[in-house]
Amino acid sequence: MKNYPFILFAIFTLNTTSFSQSLTIERASAFIEAIVIKNQELTIFVLPEELAISKRLGISYIGLENKFLISYEIPNEIIEEINNGETDYTIYIEKIDDEFSFLHFECAEMNYKTKYYFKNGYLISPLYFYYKDWQKIESEYFIFYVSEPMFFNQYSIEKLEEFITSIFSILKYSEEEKELLKREKLIYILCKDEEEIEKLTGHKARGIGNLAYDYVITTYNCHYHELLHILINFKLKKLPLYTHPFFQEGFAVAFGGRGGYEPGIILNLGKFLEQSDFMKAEQLFSESEFKTYDVSMSYPLSGLYNSFLINEIGIDNYIKLYVEYSSKNVNGFVINKDKLPTKLKWNDFVNNFSNDEEIKIDISEDDFQTLIEDSSYIVKDYGRFYLIMTKENILISTTGQNKNYSSKIFNEFYPDKNYHNEKYLIRVSDSEVAVYNLFTNNLIANYVSGFSTEMKPVPKENGYYKFLIHRAIFDENPKDWIIKTGTKND
Repeated sequence: MKNYPFILFAIFTLNTTSFSQSLTIERASAFIEAIVIKNQELTIFVLPEELAISKRLGISYIGLENKFLISYEIPNEIIEEINNGETDYTIYIEKIDDEFSFLHFECAEMNYKTKYYFKNGYLISPLYFYYKDWQKIESEYFIFYVSEPMFFNQYSIEKLEEFITSIFSILKYSEEEKELLKREKLIYILCKDEEEIEKLTGHKARGIGNLAYDYVITTYNCHYHELLHILINFKLKKLPLYTHPFFQEGFAVAFGGRGGYEPGIILNLGKFLEQSDFMKAEQLFSESEFKTYDVSMSYPLSGLYNSFLINEIGIDNYIKLYVEYSSKNVNGFVINKDKLPTKLKWNDFVNNFSNDEEIKIDISEDDFQTLIEDSSYIVKDYGRFYLIMTKENILISTTGQNKNYSSKIFNEFYPDKNYHNEKYLIRVSDSEVAVYNLFTNNLIANYVSGFSTEMKPVPKENGYYKFLIHRAIFDENPKDWIIKTGTKND
């Protein structure tokens, strides 16, 4: 066993000028020893309100004592090296202000270092340290912490609330579970960019589900996918830490799409992958093989299959299967095909799959009522669809406005133009039609000729692109639209 007091005393003498009044070297040493040699409960070091947040939804992981340290723990191999006397470690305290301090831990021989955040001598998450001064917004089921308020709006809050309500019925939440969520809230941390997420979590990403505190940390106004990871864990309450990605990601894609993409778009891509023989769902049944594929392919196809599976066997049996393929270590897991519906049923599902969030280019006739017309665009009634003819991109404003809001997607596509609260953007070219909701910044409908089995381009007639968009993707009737063109692809 290492002589810890000797190491820590050496650090003390080297760093006496940097110690915080709130976090003493004795308390810092005791905290690290509690992690390394496990000589006392770690919960006594945690800020009580942070511990309460970690426990608020009643989610726990089998065999894991300190949920609040998930993704913040020192790796086991380093702890073993220290306890076996094969390596040393050093610590020092960096004072931030009268309340906050950083505790730096370094194991030079293992090329490892990390830091812990403290408030008044108590452990907090890095998230707490950064979001504490952000704008806080509370709704029925959410608490939002928003880094840049100009990028968020009430419309997105309402869409997230609608989404939660839809998941209540899918996952069959009890009234008690609904009340618990309403009381304790889902915490949604909205960052301005990937760099800010990296600062908060240590990982550069556009969205992350944090299991230590059941947070959604994201750059997206409506990140349904990451919410679903938290919501299914809330349904299960006590579960293994890891789940086969075919189920874990497949469930989140089936009902939540991916960050920035609504479910229908991703599932349509899954259908294309299966029907084109570019990839087959069964190739993803092996956990190790799943990881070899790019998520742009593995997620859509696993999402489509999980949608099929829930439709075929029901949510109760699906959850049993989800748990069966969960463990503290899922490496090497291979899904048993005998536990799944027949391949014939899967093929029938794929062939018949369609959804409301779609764009069609096959137009049998266009002798329908004209709803809006201008020199550069025409919108017609086409039953369940709108027939749109346009020479260029279209921006659509509506009567509902979000004051002081700026759309990230608009700014990304048109950095030299001013945003005037437009709600929809329809981008069109010979090979693609894409519809964005600029209030959520999500792609809500998409046709790409390269991802269609027939590879048809977008039809064009007399200089007008012609295509159908399902009515369901719009909140309003076209009579409430204010259309602007002239925003060519740059």
